[in-house]
Amino acid sequence: MRTTIDRHAAVIDDTRLDRADLRSVLAAVLAIHALEDPRRFPDVLLQECEQLLPADHIDGGELRAAWADRSASDHRRTSLLSPARSSWAREPRTSVGGHRLDLLATASRRVFAIVLERYAEPFGPRCLAIADALQPHLGPAFDHARLRAAEWGVGDAMRGLTVREQEVLALVADGRTNRDIGMALFIEPRTVEKHVEHIRTKLGARSRADAAAKWARGVAVPIG
Repeated sequence: MRTTIDRHAAVIDDTRLDRADLRSVLAAVLAIHALEDPRRFPDVLLQECEQLLPADHIDGGELRAAWADRSASDHRRTSLLSPARSSWAREPRTSVGGHRLDLLATASRRVFAIVLERYAEPFGPRCLAIADALQPHLGPAFDHARLRAAEWGVGDAMRGLTVREQEVLALVADGRTNRDIGMALFIEPRTVEKHVEHIRTKLGARSRADAAAKWARGVAVPIG
């Protein structure tokens, strides 16, 4: 009976990835999913790609542009991917002669390429097998890291609140009115309202409820 590694061995032409290669790919996938600081995802992903597929030059411009794109919510389900780009993102591509290798990642709302180039020795069948094994994991890892990074962003914003603002926000999240919060903290309701306005500005919250939701997420990540 074949092991899990054997069952997932990638075959391109007559080349099969050996156990060491498959373990290296698995280690890379785990590394990009388990980042201590998910905001480092682009740098770490490029490092892992270059370690698995040594190259003279690696271009992560599309990856970094996709990561920096905050033009719309990551939670929107509407796909922005054109059918053409979605279709060619199914497998790695190489240039004529094999000196350029494109890893094509399909995330929830983005398709981007990581381009590796070799000036002398081309990418051979083993490299293509490694790329084929790695590529399907890039998009899901991107989405996972983006969601985790958003939570860290909330934690950063929480650090910008004063102690009093954190007290007010905790009570807002508990569903208290300005009057209730004022009584609990021995301040005037108008003062509470000013605190809420400052909190919304610092957190980029669209409403009182949005600020409360950010608080609920923020307490799940380190803010101290």
